[in-house]
Amino acid sequence: MKLNIRNKLAIFAALLISAPLALSALAFVVIVSGTIDANARRDVEKDARLAERIFRSRQQTLREIAQSTAQTVASENLIDSAATPTGASSASGNPTQVAQQSQAGWQQKLIQLVKQRVESSGVDFIAVLNTRGQVLVRSAGSGEASFGDNPLFIKSKNAVESNQPDALLRAQLAGAVNETPDLLKSFGLAEQFNRQVTSPVGLTLEAIAPVVFGNRVLGYVLTGQLINNAPQDENRPLTALTREVKQTLYRDLQDVAVAFILAKDRKVISSSDPRVLGTALQSELAADKPTAVSNTLLGSSYKTAFAPVKAPDDVTIIGYVGVGVRESYFSQVLNTTLIIILIVTGISLVVGGVVAFVLAQRLTQPILKLTEAANRISLGELDEPIAVNTGDEIGELGESLERMRISLKQAIERLRSRR
Repeated sequence: MKLNIRNKLAIFAALLISAPLALSALAFVVIVSGTIDANARRDVEKDARLAERIFRSRQQTLREIAQSTAQTVASENLIDSAATPTGASSASGNPTQVAQQSQAGWQQKLIQLVKQRVESSGVDFIAVLNTRGQVLVRSAGSGEASFGDNPLFIKSKNAVESNQPDALLRAQLAGAVNETPDLLKSFGLAEQFNRQVTSPVGLTLEAIAPVVFGNRVLGYVLTGQLINNAPQDENRPLTALTREVKQTLYRDLQDVAVAFILAKDRKVISSSDPRVLGTALQSELAADKPTAVSNTLLGSSYKTAFAPVKAPDDVTIIGYVGVGVRESYFSQVLNTTLIIILIVTGISLVVGGVVAFVLAQRLTQPILKLTEAANRISLGELDEPIAVNTGDEIGELGESLERMRISLKQAIERLRSRR
């Protein structure tokens, strides 16, 4: 099909508009895709750092519980009274029996105190230790137990024995510790630990504070919360750490976000979504700062980031705390952006095509008039003036044709007059 000049101009103008627009849209899509992915990585890494702060804040909460309990124990001198028989004699009655009854009474009072503190604070256990780390009383469980090799106890005891001015303040410590299943069992936590076997040890948040009476350190109060399989009960006084992280960071993204705590071997030991417990993450995790990586969980791809959890020595990594957001959430943002780009581009192309057609028609209309005028002149129709006033080269052509028409008409009239 032969194209006239109007169609050629319309096609040329449409291409002139659509080509740069399409290239710009493509470049914008690439830039937006990269920006959304970069923002997603940055947001998840920031959330992991916030999760780490919540983790440290929980440690501080345990520290305050241990400190207040230690102060109460010290104010009533419950350790000496509960642990050591007085040996006092009496005019009537057996001195040993009197001492044992007194000891049992104070010990019962101490047990009631730690049980009340557990119930009101929401921690999993509280233990009162002697100066060697042996358990004098505990909030739950039975059997012999000792924290003599617990890194927090060792660090606290070393601080106390340093005889420095701030020794007692530095002895109030909190941190993450790996406890053995036997110790957890002795504190009545075996059921929670064994609910889903994901780790050979129990990751616990613990805090310790010395019990100071006068100038003496009588013992220590140790509080703890087991991380493994932490129940996600919102009614607990001290909710599960993973639940707190999710509620704090993803209140509006409940269905697409999840909070984790991993063991050293990168297995999930606690999660706001219990379905992922025991899942082993395949990607490598950074040892110094949260880095966003992709992991497959429950059949979906998640963008995750984790901060390392270190032992009280601040060197050894014993776990990870982190977050994950389903990548489909970020894809929805990208898809929405792409749809908007396509709609804007499509509207621009349609408007551009209409504008190109209108402009081509306006440009070719004077040419068509000149063509009709030339045809009339060729047929000898010289009476109708040629009026094309465009102010450009086409207008000049129209003026030339008008002069030619007038000249031809005058020439013909002269020839007729001579006859």
